[in-house]
Amino acid sequence: MNTSGPSTRKNPADVTFLRDMSAHHAQAVEMSVTLLKRSSDPDVKLLAQDITLTQQAQIGQMSGWLTAWGLPVAGVNPPMHGMDRAAMGMASQNEVRSLDTLPVREAEAQFLLLMREHHLGGVRMAQSVLNTGQEPLVRSFAQRVVSSQSAEIRTIDALLKERSITPSTTPDHSEPDHSEMENMDHG
Repeated sequence: MNTSGPSTRKNPADVTFLRDMSAHHAQAVEMSVTLLKRSSDPDVKLLAQDITLTQQAQIGQMSGWLTAWGLPVAGVNPPMHGMDRAAMGMASQNEVRSLDTLPVREAEAQFLLLMREHHLGGVRMAQSVLNTGQEPLVRSFAQRVVSSQSAEIRTIDALLKERSITPSTTPDHSEPDHSEMENMDHG
């Protein structure tokens, strides 16, 4: 595996993606840990456990690449600076906190709905770096994110259908808005 040394200049889109996706994953882990603690539904717990373990490991992997490249894990700007956080599937702090306070069944439904949007945003972010990124390691990782999160979206959709929950009709974000990441300050 070629991780290149610190003297190699990295494409800003690759670096920004790793930093932003780490923050994106961190929110998914936070929401999932809450449901792991609260839910008694085996399907919801399994999904939450999978997201927690997978995305926490990926955060470590992304941080490791940045460190190996001699770059700080955090940039000068906050994660996802200049992006429409809602379009990227980021839940508001109130939505995240509600998972702790809603009655358990409502929290499970809210988790499924929030995680569906969150994964759709993650897929958009990964698709964007597939168009702008240059680092083979990052591009391969982004392709795995697209595949795995698309599969989890299908799982979430099945869980929602079983519960007779219909996701709200939001604009179709299945096609990435490449301008979201391309117009960012990659400093």
